[in-house]
Amino acid sequence: MPPSKTEILSDFPLFAGLEPEHLETLAAIAVPKRIHKRTVLFREGEEAKGFFLLLKGRIKLSMISTSGKEQILHFVQKGQSFAEAALYMNKSYPATAEALEESELYYIPREGLYKAMAADPGLAMNLIAHLARYLQLLTRKVEELSLMDATARLVQHLLVNMEPATGLVRLGAGKGQTAASLGMAVETFSRTLARFKDKGLVKEASPGVLQVLDAQGLERLSS
Repeated sequence: MPPSKTEILSDFPLFAGLEPEHLETLAAIAVPKRIHKRTVLFREGEEAKGFFLLLKGRIKLSMISTSGKEQILHFVQKGQSFAEAALYMNKSYPATAEALEESELYYIPREGLYKAMAADPGLAMNLIAHLARYLQLLTRKVEELSLMDATARLVQHLLVNMEPATGLVRLGAGKGQTAASLGMAVETFSRTLARFKDKGLVKEASPGVLQVLDAQGLERLSS
């Protein structure tokens, strides 16, 4: 028997700790969506009318820099929410969201959320806590792009996204988009990765999948 809307919502960190009746309130306003690969959910600058919970697939969040180049901010994975921040400013989406593969989501409309928050202070506190964590993520991204060299950025990406039991790192977005998300040229990304392979720190496990062989060795490279 498939999980209910309420059970699905309870698995999202954004709603951790909410009482069943609060989850029921959110389930009542959550709108299921299924989108194809390359579908744009919203574009940078469009009015923010709601936010999303990703049930299946992957979403790319990006912005256009002042020089006209795409800057990838984040790859949203299954079990993550996104686009919440714009709701509290009652303004526009600060980035563009595009599906990288077939994806399933719940859409939470802004007006319905406002009513739920007014009736449930606990929900409001959970959302504020989530935004604080999101701000930390963006702060780390700024630090990576401004303070770290290419080696340190790639090392951190591999270690953060590595499956602890297997050491596998899935480059689901491809090398080009992964490089862009790290603020690196594809050539720099490929050269740095090749150096890691030559040192026996990582290997290509399968197309689009790397395996970290020596995590401590990677850490030493970035120190």
